[in-house]
Amino acid sequence: MHWILRVPPDFSLKQLIQRSRWMILPPFSTDRAGECLERVERLSSGHIIAMTVTQVLTGLHIEADIHLNAAQAEELSQKTWRMLRLGETFGPFLQRARNDIRLRRLLQQGVRFLRGADFFEDLLKALFLGSAPPHKATQQFSQLVDTFGDVLPSNPTRHALPTAQQLLEQEASLASVLGTEQGTIVWRAAATYQQHATTLEALPSTALAFSDVLSQLHGIPGVTHSACDYLLLALGRYDGIPGAPITASVSGLEQWQPWSGLVYWLEHSPQ
Repeated sequence: MHWILRVPPDFSLKQLIQRSRWMILPPFSTDRAGECLERVERLSSGHIIAMTVTQVLTGLHIEADIHLNAAQAEELSQKTWRMLRLGETFGPFLQRARNDIRLRRLLQQGVRFLRGADFFEDLLKALFLGSAPPHKATQQFSQLVDTFGDVLPSNPTRHALPTAQQLLEQEASLASVLGTEQGTIVWRAAATYQQHATTLEALPSTALAFSDVLSQLHGIPGVTHSACDYLLLALGRYDGIPGAPITASVSGLEQWQPWSGLVYWLEHSPQ
């Protein structure tokens, strides 16, 4: 089953994939050309499906490996909308950045960073990316997904992202697979998410003061300053500067507010 999803004029899937290679962790993957985004997704109905996203002249071509009803197709469209940040507007920033010699070359890979289908996925990624080098974080995260995520029926070697409830039911196994410290952090974070899921999932669309957002994020067990930086990026809170105030004062990032955090990530993303 397939359908077309409209995109903003400045959207490029190829650029997003290039910009986000360090964030393309399971259940995401790409084709060799880096032009097709692939994913195993668990729908709210419990169905585990494989989906592909490619860009065509009329928008995004979304394809699922099974037939979906209208509600399931809409759910997948909404998740794609979130993952690819199709609702975010970068026009004012792009207009200014194109006139800056330092940033102009960085815009060649676009300004959108891939994020998860929901806050919980972003949280799990942040816990790993914020505590280990990218290659190690990728290995650990892949192990988490392959061990605890639901199997894709059409290809048992691939798995969906585990839900918070699934992880909460595997406390001992988490410690065994990830090590006691990391397993405990993931379990406690899943428990906190389970308790405050509605509030946390609403953060991208809630007009909170930056300090209030920080308070909520740091209230989650295991969210270090580094993990918080990744979460702020995922939430689209570009007014948060990683390593501030030192980073901001050294590189002059303050002048780019409310886009200072975005400028930081454009310049310092892991390669």
